[in-house]
Amino acid sequence: MRTKLVIWGTNAKEERVLLALELLPEKNEVALYVFPEEAASDDVVKSMMEAWRLDKPVDFPDNHERISRPLTLSENLLPDSFKVERGDVIQRAQSEWAFVVLSFKMQQAFRSELDTFRHRIEALEEFSQPLWGELKAFWEKVQGQVRDRNLFREHVDQLRESSDALFLQMKKLRQNADAQFRKVSSENARLFTEKLDAIHERIEEGKHLINTFDSLKQLQREYHGLSLTRDDRNKLWDRMDAAFKKIKDKRFGDKPAGGAAKDGLGRIEARLKGLLDAIGKMVKSIERDEKDLEYENRRTEASGAQLEVQLRQAKIAMIEDRVRSKKEKLADMEKTRQELENKTNALRRKIAEEEERLRVEEAKQKIKERIAKEIEESGQELKEKEEELSAAAREIAETRPRKGKAAKASPEQKPAPEAVEASDQPDTSPIPDEPVDGSEAVTAEETPQEPAAEPIPEMETGTPPDEEPAPVAISDDAKDEERPH
Repeated sequence: MRTKLVIWGTNAKEERVLLALELLPEKNEVALYVFPEEAASDDVVKSMMEAWRLDKPVDFPDNHERISRPLTLSENLLPDSFKVERGDVIQRAQSEWAFVVLSFKMQQAFRSELDTFRHRIEALEEFSQPLWGELKAFWEKVQGQVRDRNLFREHVDQLRESSDALFLQMKKLRQNADAQFRKVSSENARLFTEKLDAIHERIEEGKHLINTFDSLKQLQREYHGLSLTRDDRNKLWDRMDAAFKKIKDKRFGDKPAGGAAKDGLGRIEARLKGLLDAIGKMVKSIERDEKDLEYENRRTEASGAQLEVQLRQAKIAMIEDRVRSKKEKLADMEKTRQELENKTNALRRKIAEEEERLRVEEAKQKIKERIAKEIEESGQELKEKEEELSAAAREIAETRPRKGKAAKASPEQKPAPEAVEASDQPDTSPIPDEPVDGSEAVTAEETPQEPAAEPIPEMETGTPPDEEPAPVAISDDAKDEERPH
């Protein structure tokens, strides 16, 4: 924006004069040079128009007058004694130069801040992260004014040159600090790796996994407080993550601990936590913008300069747009938060139902195991009783008399012959059957026989030693009748 103006006009005596106006922003005033027509030759006018207006040095004629005028929006740039044909040019220059003065003052304020930063940085012996952050914030503030077009290019170039020099000094200090930081990080990473190696060995052993998991969580808390470079931090984080996965696989197998529902719930809760943090930051940002808006409105009401009022109105419009955009984003974030909360509640209900189902299944399984155990114990007892019965049966079978080994009955124990009618009572005397294929004879006590139709004569046989009655021999015809067909 030009800060010099050349125009023809007339003085109080209606004499034609050449008027040259120059803005002096550092003094907030305008220098008015008045050249009479006889002194304003063609060469002078040409040099003023083509060189002086472009800030090139020009020799003024001796017979000229210099007048200083304060720059305000309430008073004219020219004294009342001077008239010009294009009054709108003077009015436009007055408004623009008021903006130039405000911009110049802003640039001066920024230069003052840069001087303060320079003194602080020169006094540093080592890199200061807080001061680095303050310098970055300062330059972001300058960039904001550049985006709002409140600073001229030459002002921005000057500020950038000064700030770049300060950043360069800070970077040199940071390089030294980085070398020391990398050394500390390497040592911290070495010690931390040793602890991780011990935990990995305990995981491979597969013993006391719960205690190992607690130790790993404690190690994770220590990790966040360590001074580490980005590479060292990423490597250690990957190893910790691998350790957590190993413990999970050892304890729960391939399935996620707690089931898919719990795993999904954890992810949603983490996402919801991050969203709530973002919502809080957005609310605070909107509050800051609204405070800035309120401040600009108050300053606009108190401002007297029209250009300053316009400048602040432009800032107000910009802040209002920013607030409106942030509120729209906040509304979307609130909607997402509600959806995540609904999903969280649904998953919690599902997990509760699943846990209840698992408790019921576990109770059923315990009942089945108890019943199976009782049946097994009962079967063992039955088996033992069967073995006892089998042993008793074998013992009884071994003590029974066999055919051909019985002694002859004695004459004293001969039974008296009696006639037994078939219709009276059965003959209970033992009548052996012929053994078939070498099998033992079956006694009458074991296999009852049909009562005989005629009396069977007594056989003269001896009496066995154990006083048991000897088997009675029967005829071949009787045998044939008794044999099963």
